[in-house]
Amino acid sequence: PWLLPLYAPLTGTVMWMNFVVGHDCGHGSFSKSSLVNGVVGHLTHSPLLVPFYPWAYSHKQHHRFHNHEAKDMSHPWMSKEEYADVNPIVRALALDGWWGTFLGFPGYLLLEPRWAGTDGCHFNPQSRLFDRAPKDERVKCAVSTVACAAFLGASFVACDSNPVHWFAQYAAPYLCFSWWLFTVTYLQHHDYDTKTYEEGEWEYVLGGLETIDREFGYGVDELTHHITDCHVAHHMFSDMPHYRLPAATTGVRSVLEPLGLYKRRDTRNFVTKVFELHSDVGHCVESEAGVRPRATRDECAAAFNGEEWREVSK
Repeated sequence: PWLLPLYAPLTGTVMWMNFVVGHDCGHGSFSKSSLVNGVVGHLTHSPLLVPFYPWAYSHKQHHRFHNHEAKDMSHPWMSKEEYADVNPIVRALALDGWWGTFLGFPGYLLLEPRWAGTDGCHFNPQSRLFDRAPKDERVKCAVSTVACAAFLGASFVACDSNPVHWFAQYAAPYLCFSWWLFTVTYLQHHDYDTKTYEEGEWEYVLGGLETIDREFGYGVDELTHHITDCHVAHHMFSDMPHYRLPAATTGVRSVLEPLGLYKRRDTRNFVTKVFELHSDVGHCVESEAGVRPRATRDECAAAFNGEEWREVSK
C-alpha cells in the first residue's frame, strides 16, 4: 500500500501514453489499413475503458468544429444559462471543483441525459450521440462497449475479484490517466484569452487558431508523442501521424507566428495550471468572476431527492 502514491501516477502516465497511440488510430493516421487502426485502437483504448469507435466519432466532431460553441464535442462550451441548466450534482462533481479533473472524462463518456452537459453516452448504441452519425456507428459502438466490458471483467478477475485490490491496482491508476487526459486536452483549448465562435461567425481556421501548443517540459512532450507541444499542427492536419508533427509544427509556426496568430506557451507548471484554469475559467464561456453559476448544496439536495432543483436557484 505504501507504494500506491508512486504506482498509481506512474501507471496512469503509461496508460495515457498508450491512449495517444490509440488516438492516432482514431484519426486513421496510425496505419493506412482501417482494420489495423481498429484492432490497435481497441487494444490501446479498451484497457482504459474508452470505447474506441464512439470516442473516435465524437473526437472527429471536435476536430471538425473546434471552438464552435454549439457543435464542438469533448469539452463543452457553455453560456451562463446553459451552465446553470446542467444538473447540479454533475456540476459539483465534474465542472465546479478540482476533482472534476479526475472525474470529468469518465463522466463525459458515460452520461446520456442532456442535463449532464455531455454529448451522449459513448457506451450505448442507442445514444443521442449517434443521431446524426452514419448508421454503422451504432453497431461499432456495441463492438467497442463489449471490448471495454470484457477488459473490465478481466481486470477484476486479475485482482483476485477483490474490490480493494481492484481499486488499488486498476482504479487508482485509471483516475491518474483520466487526470492526464483532462489536463492535456483542457490546456490545449483553454486559457484566459481563448475565443469561441457562434454559428455564422465560426470558421474552421478561426477555431483551429485558438488551439495552444503547450510545452510541458521534463520529457513529457517526447514521452507523450508530442500531443502537448504540437497540437496546433495536429488540428490543421489531423490525419498526420504524430511522428511528423514536430516538423509540421516548425512549418506552421514559421507562417503563423509573424502574423501574431500562433499560440505557444511554456506550461512547465501544468500540474497547477490545470487546476487554476479549471477553477477560474472552467467550461463557461462567460468566465468573469461571479458569473459562473456553481452548484449549491440546496440545488444538489433537491436533485438528489428527485425534486425540481431549478426552482431552488431562483
